[in-house]
Amino acid sequence: MTSHQPAPVAEVGTGRFRQAMGRFLTGVAVVTSSGPQGPHGTTISSLASVSLDPPMLLVCLSRHSYGAEVIRSSGTFTVNVLGRDQSELAGWFATPGRPRGAAGFAGVAHRTGSTGAPVLDGAVSHLDCRVAQRVVAGDHTIFIGEVAEVGLAASADPLAYHQGQFLHLP
Repeated sequence: MTSHQPAPVAEVGTGRFRQAMGRFLTGVAVVTSSGPQGPHGTTISSLASVSLDPPMLLVCLSRHSYGAEVIRSSGTFTVNVLGRDQSELAGWFATPGRPRGAAGFAGVAHRTGSTGAPVLDGAVSHLDCRVAQRVVAGDHTIFIGEVAEVGLAASADPLAYHQGQFLHLP
């Protein structure tokens, strides 16, 4: 039997922490919201179910990001869980300096969800949420959302992320 014990490290730096977390396989989603300047989307991998009754989930965004600002002002967001063929879309919404507002969604097929946030076409699921709670944790804000609407695509092949790369799982 082979042991896979990690080597002990005396000090945790941001680079080492990022490497360790990069070994955790995650799904990929785009969190969208709409504010005074129009729609906004941000690619995330920090997403978790919080409660079944009522249905709640959480997402984490950099505390000082424009995406967090839009969600704080609107009080709503939609989690669009991306399909395995949507890595280009994930890359687009992860690109710093992309246009804000409607220009950032030019050429991106979407519709408006029940809370006013964009719902991306082709996502394997979407969860339209109203912010129930905000928690500042380190350099991020955790938004806990109560789910108001759920949409499921016929295909459920998700896009995954591992060690800095998108994985197209079978």
